[in-house]
Amino acid sequence: MTQELPDAFGFKKDDVIQMLVETSGLDADDNELTFPIGAVAIIDRIERLEGSQGIALTLAIEGKIVNVFDEGDGLPAKKFFEPVLTERDDTKRPLTLTDVKDADTYTHAAFVNGEDSEGDHEVGDLQDLFRAAWEIMTEEQKIDFLFTDQAKAVLSAAGILAD
Repeated sequence: MTQELPDAFGFKKDDVIQMLVETSGLDADDNELTFPIGAVAIIDRIERLEGSQGIALTLAIEGKIVNVFDEGDGLPAKKFFEPVLTERDDTKRPLTLTDVKDADTYTHAAFVNGEDSEGDHEVGDLQDLFRAAWEIMTEEQKIDFLFTDQAKAVLSAAGILAD
C-alpha cells in the first residue's frame, strides 16, 4: 500500500526542479526521449512505497516523460535534481506549478532581464514568449484570441481594426 506525502527531502508536490542528471524515458507515443542535465521538471507526486523503494518522487520532465526517483535509487544521498528558486516576491523560495500557470511570472522575468541587461531585452523577451505560446495554441484558441479585449485594443491602436 502506498501513502501520499505532502513533502519529502525538502521538496513538495508541484515544485519546479532542474535535473542534475541526464534523464530518459518513454513519451506518450512510446518514443524513447533523453533530456540533458538542466532539463526542467515538476514534482507530480510524493509517496511512500512498500519495500526497499521507500519514498518516491514522480517527476514530469519537460512535459514529455514521467520518471520516478526513489530511495532505492539512492534518494536523498545522490543528487538527481535541485529546486528552481525564484526571488519574484522578494524572498528566495521554490518556483511552483502555481507560478508556472501565472502569466506574471513570465512578464516579470522579461522585465528583470530588461532591467539587468544592456539595452532593452524586455520587449524582445515578451515577443519570444508570445510566439512560443502561439505555436502551442490550437487553431480555435488562435481565433478566440482575436475576440479578447486586449487583442482588439492593440489591433485598433495599430489601425488594423477600425475604431
